[in-house]
Amino acid sequence: MTFIADRDDDRMTRPPASAILWGLMLLAFALRAWAALTPGFLHPDAIYQYLEPAYRLLGGDGVITWEWRVGIRSWMLPTLLAGPLWIGETLAPNGPLPMILPRLATAAASLGIVWAAWTIGRRHALLTGALAGFVAATWFEIVFFAAETLAEPLATAAIIPAAALLTQPRVTNGRIVLAGALLGFAILARPHYAPAAAALVIVSWWRNLAPSRLHARRWGALIAGALLVAGISAAIDARQGLTPFAWMMENVQQNVVKDVSSRYGTLPFLSYVAWFMAVWSWWLVPAVIGIRFGWRQCPGLLAAAIVTLLLHSLIPHKEYRFVFLAFTALTLLAALGWGEILAIARRRAPQRRWWIAAGVFALWGGASLGLAQGSFAPSNAPVHAEGWKIFAALRRDRSVCGVALVKPVSFADVPGAVALRRDTPLQMIWSEDPAAGGATSWQFARHWQLTFNRIVTASQGPMPVVPGYHVTQCERGRLDRICILARPGGCADATTSPFRINPVMARAGF
Repeated sequence: MTFIADRDDDRMTRPPASAILWGLMLLAFALRAWAALTPGFLHPDAIYQYLEPAYRLLGGDGVITWEWRVGIRSWMLPTLLAGPLWIGETLAPNGPLPMILPRLATAAASLGIVWAAWTIGRRHALLTGALAGFVAATWFEIVFFAAETLAEPLATAAIIPAAALLTQPRVTNGRIVLAGALLGFAILARPHYAPAAAALVIVSWWRNLAPSRLHARRWGALIAGALLVAGISAAIDARQGLTPFAWMMENVQQNVVKDVSSRYGTLPFLSYVAWFMAVWSWWLVPAVIGIRFGWRQCPGLLAAAIVTLLLHSLIPHKEYRFVFLAFTALTLLAALGWGEILAIARRRAPQRRWWIAAGVFALWGGASLGLAQGSFAPSNAPVHAEGWKIFAALRRDRSVCGVALVKPVSFADVPGAVALRRDTPLQMIWSEDPAAGGATSWQFARHWQLTFNRIVTASQGPMPVVPGYHVTQCERGRLDRICILARPGGCADATTSPFRINPVMARAGF
């Protein structure tokens, strides 16, 4: 590898490196804040696996999914998200802050990816670092997922900076401890990334694997950092009255032995490859060219990406977000490679160096904007914005004393009890519910209507007529409208209703 960071004859006219980094950070946070403030959520897991448990930690009556009933989730992430959620509840109990601040917190965590891309690229050249940081700050997939309160983006936001720390030329024990802590956090947040984290360390430190060169102090520092986070996670689980790390074994039991996850759909082995081809489209060629040059700057990231893709390809149930680490790492390696190509081009045509640099930056920025509009892009997927807006309106309305979701609306269409004001009972009425006894959803809605004064439902045509209720607000979805039906007056005790959402979730196996 050729290091050219200090060979350009224009170094006296360059802005300070710190100014470039801060500029990239500001750009990245602005885009991530925009994503966090955009109404909607792509995956119900962002709400029901993390924000609802965080809400329960704060004393709210959060929705409990099957994963939490059988105990296959760690309390670590909900505990972290409970902080910004509590701040939002304290500052604006009737406003949007409780939903926005956790998203802003995860968005801020992803700034570590920008720092890492800059740091790795800076070792090659200032311009390489700037390009890699720019891509990390603006690439559409990274920005879109950065604000989602999901395990995959948070784990990736830890692994990528760990890669930068592990591969520093003069790495200190303190930085290795930090890298170990980040990797430990990532593994506990997303255990499926454990093999990728191991591959990252092994490939990054392959020279230290021989017994004659083994740096016991370095490996000890890495393990110490990981054990520190593991101890904190164990303490969090124990505080909930659980056996530390028992959730990991139960996760394997449910999703590997019993294959429960397959009931949510299965896809063939090469589905992730097909996804990449569909999402990246024509950009695959420049990306592959970039990776061809850039992988040498951080081989551990390439190893982590490959291991992530192979492992998740073996799992029948597939979702694009599961391999967030892979497409983030590959994107950054491609950017690093184009930094090398840019350096070569600038040396061969020094009189046009700034035009060439501007062209490469514009190409990456244009590719991000263009691919984000593609029909297969995650940023173009339905994000349940209508359910988000409906629940935001219910939260603002102080006269709401109970909410019922009536089929065809379900819990997956709305952002959960955490999005309502504290102590607002939430019910879900489905005709398929065993408690319905064959009656229709609307028959039971009328029977129990005194236990709520707001109905949320959907229809492709006119809204159903419910005596005493009138439509107050509707939001248009892709196929139908989701609306609020309201009645005046208060609510009877909802604890007598068989359609409180958690008993319904348990009966339906959700």
